[in-house]
Amino acid sequence: MVVRKRPVSDKERANKDHDSVTCLNPVVWVHNCKLKVDGISKYLDHSSFCFDFGFDDGCSTNDVYRHSTFPLVKFFCSGKGGRATVFAYGQTGSGKTYTMSGIESMVANDVFKLLESDRSSVSTNDTVVLVSFFEIYGGRIQDLLNHGKRLKVLEDGKGEVVVTGLMEFEANNPKHLLDFIESANK
Repeated sequence: MVVRKRPVSDKERANKDHDSVTCLNPVVWVHNCKLKVDGISKYLDHSSFCFDFGFDDGCSTNDVYRHSTFPLVKFFCSGKGGRATVFAYGQTGSGKTYTMSGIESMVANDVFKLLESDRSSVSTNDTVVLVSFFEIYGGRIQDLLNHGKRLKVLEDGKGEVVVTGLMEFEANNPKHLLDFIESANK
């Protein structure tokens, strides 16, 4: 699990808000301004959290991708039947869309590059790249490539999680894959 800190916004600077997060990879510190019991005196409370990687606001999306997602791409292109999931979680305005847009582009390019390389144990000749895209929001699951159709998440007899009714589409190249993602994001 990785954390990426977004930069302090212009609005926050104008309000003289303090920078409440410090990333010293792999530790992320959250600074919280509190009042003492007297109700007047302020102090900073510091909480630390350890992650696989903690990226500060100076790190690029490429840095995040290379350390968090590219190893997963290599794994599922290895021909060992592996699966991988990358998702972003956080409050509105925290940079999820910004980060994921860049990562999606790099994944699309690297998947097909790895499948076409001579070193890969699988190739585009014997592999199909399928894309599905769903959203979980407010307890509702919907297929973003099928007009927002409501879906159910169930567990099959083997204990595997299954999103029932989720449409899958074949992508033949990076642009085709990115076109599906763009369509789902509308």
